Amino acid sequence: MKKEWQEPQLEVLNITMTMANPHSGNHLDYTYEEGTPREDLTWS
Repeated sequence: MKKEWQEPQLEVLNITMTMANPHSGNHLDYTYEEGTPREDLTWS
């Protein structure tokens, strides 16, 4: 039995959980080298 094409359903994403402020939060987003200036760190 051949399947019929169904148009994919698009999901509306909530963007309030993005990194709008890279300097707030409790967890680093990356493993930075020792000595990286604090203003270069990103948090979530």
